[in-house]
Amino acid sequence: MLNATAQTDSQITDFTKAAKFDDISEVKDLVAQGVSPNAVDPKGNPMLLLAIRDKSYKVAAYLMDNKNIDVDLSNKYGETPLMIASIEGDLPMVKTLVLQKHARIDHIGWTPLHYACTRGHLNVAQFLVSNGADVNSLSTSGSTPLMMAVQSGNEELIKYLLDKGADLQIRNSQGLTAIDIAQIYEKPWIEDGLKSRWLKLYKEPYKSHVRTPGTKPS
Repeated sequence: MLNATAQTDSQITDFTKAAKFDDISEVKDLVAQGVSPNAVDPKGNPMLLLAIRDKSYKVAAYLMDNKNIDVDLSNKYGETPLMIASIEGDLPMVKTLVLQKHARIDHIGWTPLHYACTRGHLNVAQFLVSNGADVNSLSTSGSTPLMMAVQSGNEELIKYLLDKGADLQIRNSQGLTAIDIAQIYEKPWIEDGLKSRWLKLYKEPYKSHVRTPGTKPS
């Protein structure tokens, strides 16, 4: 039993290295030996997620073609391969996962759209929304994709989300809106633009909920 356990640990170590360095022959050998394509590394990361994160495209393609692969398998943080491809701005991989492998676009908590918006990847966000992503999905902290886009500073992405129905009134678990986020992250040009849109939509000036030293909320 001890030898079997040691062999399994050794195989996982080898699989992890192969997934990171795009060693397709090693991965094929390990799968042929009976190692699951859904195996995870010691940190709980699925091998497919590792391959996508490290741009090991031959390994990723091989794993995705395996009939037993679970393309929605997440790590301990709830991150899926599609979320990793989205935050990396890897549109070809995002398209493959969604269109060919039918990876889940929306689920409870952080979503691929949140991840794409975190780094301002407009093209990935556009693809996800056009394929059913909810522009007002809420993360575990109540953050929206719009809030993440504001943090990224991509004005074109922010406009796109707003045009697709992103709600300026949504507040996260700290009671902050996307406008407040713009103020906190010191992006006054975005803050002003969002306030202007707020005024047009709701016919009244926006009242900030961000406290600054020595002042009261307006």
